[in-house]
Amino acid sequence: MVSDSVDSDGSRVLTFHRVAADTELAAVTLSARVRVETDGAAHLDNYGWPAPPTEPVHTFSGSGHELIFQAASDLADEHVPLDRALLLLWGATLRGGTPSPDERLRIAELAADRTGEINAYLGQADTYALMSEGEGWYGACLYRSALENLFEIYLGSLTFTLLDAEDIDDTDEEIRTNLSGVLGAGTAVPEGVPVSHWWWEMATKG
Repeated sequence: MVSDSVDSDGSRVLTFHRVAADTELAAVTLSARVRVETDGAAHLDNYGWPAPPTEPVHTFSGSGHELIFQAASDLADEHVPLDRALLLLWGATLRGGTPSPDERLRIAELAADRTGEINAYLGQADTYALMSEGEGWYGACLYRSALENLFEIYLGSLTFTLLDAEDIDDTDEEIRTNLSGVLGAGTAVPEGVPVSHWWWEMATKG
């Protein structure tokens, strides 16, 4: 339990955090907020990423090479959500992992086979960007970085045969408009974020 407070209506609000393993190489901190009414009735008020996060939400273990290898395996399995593969590739970059030319080509080929999901992922990034002024800032930064990581390191110019450049620009414009100086964001920014991922800096300045 990380907090225990009383709301203006007299109800008690308890917040719990736990670290859950998505794979052996990646874990996520989840938050549950439970409200206990004055009559004793209790219900789940909110569940998901901590809002706002005060420390990195996702953590990674293993080497960059192990993360890249697992991501390629996930991309090859249509039953594994794209989110996990992109998260692992992002984790590999944060941990200083560099793909070999063969790994880069393999991941680009596998990603091209999941174009529809990549476009849907960009759509989710845009959704977070629209709400990034408040609780959505972390999702906006994470999703945008996971995509940029895929574009920069693996897809290169192939990116613009899979996605519309205007859609990417629109998401970036939403981030520029809505994301600025989120209180307490700095402590939740993961270590190793590339300088080119400017949205994290926007979240911490103000």
